[in-house]
Amino acid sequence: MIKKAVLLRRVSTTMQEKEGYSLQNQQEVLRQYCERKGLEVIKDAELVESSTRGERKHFMEILTFCKKQRGGVALVCLKTDRLMRNFKNYTMIDEMRKEGQLELHLVQENLVLDKNSKAGDLTILGLNVVMAQNYVLSLRDNVVSGMNHQAEHGFCMYRAPLGYLNIRKPDGKADVIVDTERAPIVQQLFEKYSTGLYSLKDMAKQCKQWGLTSKYNGKPLNTSAIHRILNNKFYIGEMVYKDSFFKHQYETLISPALFQICQDIMHGRKPEEQPTHFKTAEEPFIFRGLVRCGECGCVMSSYKKVKPNGREYVYLKCSHFKDCTNPQLSEEKALKPIEEELKRLHIRQEIFTYIKKDLERIINKQNEAHNREVNAVRRKYDNCQDKIKRLRSLLLEDKITPEEYRDMNEELKQEQYELEGQSALLTEADEHFSIAISTIMSMAQNAYQIFKSSRVEAKRAILNILLSNLKIKNKQISYNLRKPFDLIDSLNEKTPPKTEGVAIGDPNGTRTHIATVKG
Repeated sequence: MIKKAVLLRRVSTTMQEKEGYSLQNQQEVLRQYCERKGLEVIKDAELVESSTRGERKHFMEILTFCKKQRGGVALVCLKTDRLMRNFKNYTMIDEMRKEGQLELHLVQENLVLDKNSKAGDLTILGLNVVMAQNYVLSLRDNVVSGMNHQAEHGFCMYRAPLGYLNIRKPDGKADVIVDTERAPIVQQLFEKYSTGLYSLKDMAKQCKQWGLTSKYNGKPLNTSAIHRILNNKFYIGEMVYKDSFFKHQYETLISPALFQICQDIMHGRKPEEQPTHFKTAEEPFIFRGLVRCGECGCVMSSYKKVKPNGREYVYLKCSHFKDCTNPQLSEEKALKPIEEELKRLHIRQEIFTYIKKDLERIINKQNEAHNREVNAVRRKYDNCQDKIKRLRSLLLEDKITPEEYRDMNEELKQEQYELEGQSALLTEADEHFSIAISTIMSMAQNAYQIFKSSRVEAKRAILNILLSNLKIKNKQISYNLRKPFDLIDSLNEKTPPKTEGVAIGDPNGTRTHIATVKG
């Protein structure tokens, strides 16, 4: 029996260090646990790092230390998300568990895992990791979704170019206005360059004479900066976001005709040699962005083709940018083996009942974590407000100048705007967490029915939840079933129905399916 223990205490931010997950609080709980279990603490490791970013250097050092302990060691942690939030770390720890190098003790979750652990406990750990990872991904997805929505409605998502200013309106929302000082000079720049008598170097010298400088560092503009200005469609009402152009809602400085003349001069085109129009938003396809070419690794694109009989078909094809010869495949035939996989995916009733009870504990712990984070944001917001009130008093008492007051007040207000955004994201993440729990349980019981009744975007989301590493090569589609669904599938005692393909073992624990598709 293992008697040596390594404590692992982690916070991802300094804000968490100050709140309920403080390193000191974790230390007290873990040491009391070890005393009850008769474990000798040989190392007490504390980490202030994200569990989802970078290589986690200090985390890897702890695992290396555990591997060197003869007879194995107990790795004691508060709960799953204090240890890991992704399956990359899970795989490494699970391999050490299988080999008897460590026992995993998750104190708040009352979970102890060793090389002889039962399937039910391993399933719970897999679900815990899914929930922890989902919470992080939900925050990221909310930010991405919000930015996409803003861009589609014409709102600028980045620093506006020279001639404009990014500001905050009284209601706290971001806005872009014309820079009355620099905008007229930018217009002169376009007008003078459109005569065709001046090079970019000439225009850089002219801008220096006009006093047009960078609004960030105040330095004169070089030829590269002039080139960016003359190529920036923001001045005619179009902004770029994720390699696509969107119409923005702000005042334009340049007419499209003047912009085009400058483009023709810069690129040496004749007036009739017009450039192609900007890329439009992509049409929704089930596999869009999910499948790569198994030959060259490029993302495969989807396109529609109308047959002579009027029926529409969707095909997946590689760009052949790297001179590969991978043939195209119809979406319908690519979906067939995946739908067969979905039909087989379900949890047996006895395991389902066991997991439902444990999910109640996961939900309660997640609610506690959410409330702590929300309260922390609120306290920081109120602290900023108190500082603003003190600034006003200092201004009235002539202890600071109006300029100092304006600068410090603006900085504090900016921090409050950011905290308001964090609060909104936490609310949305909590909603996504609730949805994720029901989604995982539903998908593990009737994935095929849910998939078939869903719309295209929902089908894409389902495939992204269930599958990874999708590839097509020589009209064969292969994929990995994500955790914990691969574990759920392996626990199913029923013999899976035969399909046109084979399932092969994957060294990382996920099951790779390769299906042959005719045609």
